[in-house]
Amino acid sequence: MPANDTLFTACGKFHRGACAKVFVRRAGNPRSNGYSVRIYKESHDQQPIATPGFLSLQGGINFRDLGGQLAADGRRVRSGKLLRSGALNRLTAEDLNHLDTLPLSRVLDYRDPGEVARTPDKLSPLTHYLNAPANPPVSEVNAKVTELNAATLNALNGEQFMLQLYRQLPFNNPAYRQLAAWLTTPFEGALLQHCAVGKDRTGVGCALTLFAVGCDSETVMEEYLLTHGMLTQVEAWMLELLGNDLTAQGRQSLADILTVKESYLAAALSAIHQRYGTVDAWLAAEYQLTAPVRAALQARLLEE
Repeated sequence: MPANDTLFTACGKFHRGACAKVFVRRAGNPRSNGYSVRIYKESHDQQPIATPGFLSLQGGINFRDLGGQLAADGRRVRSGKLLRSGALNRLTAEDLNHLDTLPLSRVLDYRDPGEVARTPDKLSPLTHYLNAPANPPVSEVNAKVTELNAATLNALNGEQFMLQLYRQLPFNNPAYRQLAAWLTTPFEGALLQHCAVGKDRTGVGCALTLFAVGCDSETVMEEYLLTHGMLTQVEAWMLELLGNDLTAQGRQSLADILTVKESYLAAALSAIHQRYGTVDAWLAAEYQLTAPVRAALQARLLEE
């Protein structure tokens, strides 16, 4: 992996057509309170364009706060409590100091042990870290998207691969059981969940989180789709690494794997409804997030 300062930044294109480096959040979600993007100038000094109230991380990837998301009862998720991101191995000393001001108290890392060993998180000693791999037990389907080789990509139907992954992630997943346990236990500061690029394992984990606090499917999908366009630089790095060995099919597979699509999360939701009938039943049966348990965590994680 090339050692460069911008590998784990993301160049995202906004719905209005402008392009800039994006580190935190995308603008334009009408269901969230002031939900926007932390935008950086193209210069190497990484000075943010003013966007009040959001984290300024030089070494973050797809890093955003679930705060402001609207629950069905009209309350909103508290800011600075529930965070999501990609890997944290490139956080700077300044980033760590900034996170200490939240403070960032808990990190749930969904990556496999091998991923963690190769690119361990950089965290403050004050942060409680737990590695809880979220990949499905079926080795043929996993979310280690940055570790796929050219031969695999050339032989793969990337879209079908992703649909199969999303159909498996919601069920019998020890990582999400750990997430549920942390959500139901009062905690100070912020809880961050992340994987390699903060897209699939984190995407389903955040869907669970938002459903648990009372958000509806539309809000959950809108938040999930904020990742769209945030990972183009990761894709560019992989194309540079593998490009000469990739066929047209391989390039298409890579593009399908390094993005979010409504159909991906919809596949997970469809599987949930097929098995349990409702999201509420899924939360209760798989992760013991019953109505009384959820009411208690909503009292802590939603604004008054």
